[in-house]
Amino acid sequence: MSSVDSFYETRKAISEYLLFHYGEKEAFLLSGIGPTEALNFAKRCGELALRHEVAKGRALDLGCAVGRSSCELSAVFEETIGIDFSHGLIDAAKAIVSGGTLEAEVADEGDLTVRLALKAPEATRPDRLSFRQGDAMQLPKELGTFDFVLMANLIDRLPNPKTCLDNIARFLNKDGILAITSPYTWLEAYTPKDKWLGGYYTDDGKAVRTYDSLRRILAKAFDELEALNMPFLIREHARKNQYSIAHATLWRKR
Repeated sequence: MSSVDSFYETRKAISEYLLFHYGEKEAFLLSGIGPTEALNFAKRCGELALRHEVAKGRALDLGCAVGRSSCELSAVFEETIGIDFSHGLIDAAKAIVSGGTLEAEVADEGDLTVRLALKAPEATRPDRLSFRQGDAMQLPKELGTFDFVLMANLIDRLPNPKTCLDNIARFLNKDGILAITSPYTWLEAYTPKDKWLGGYYTDDGKAVRTYDSLRRILAKAFDELEALNMPFLIREHARKNQYSIAHATLWRKR
């Protein structure tokens, strides 16, 4: 296990993801000050399934982390499966969906921390939701096919994102929808540079951008439906948030 992979098993990482997925606005906006449009990112990712007509049979949340988007999908689809590579994140997702309240210890100021009690949204349907550990680049055929697949902020955290994208069509039903979000933050700590989908220059000086690569890779099996910007906040401490803008693209399987 690499140092990057092992980080996602730590209490710190799990707490950060729990806050990111389930935290209320008070945890991000000090005295109500801040960009409200960037709140509830994981919830909004789940709601991407409602933007276009699609069968409401099965949904897959690939790279689900602690599962908030899966919760939202379970309220709409007859069956939702959340998959993540991290055992720790999957264990947390299972625990919070089982009806329990989980505590996240988050930075407050310097070495000071605060504990926040978090729980799954009321709309969650545990009877239609399951989580499992797995590798996005090596999904088993036994998973079957889905009407909606969400890959939220996943592609720039994979060792080989093209492998994942090349394989994903086989897990979607005809007319199913694939939703991808990413801020396109390519880092060699996660993805070898020769596997980046964008964010670099070719030897002849041409700029390669991720969106263009997605269009090229997915054109073999998908038609693009739309692209939109989705801001999100990651809390660093009580008075500092990281503001990012994910690019969301939606694709329909031919």
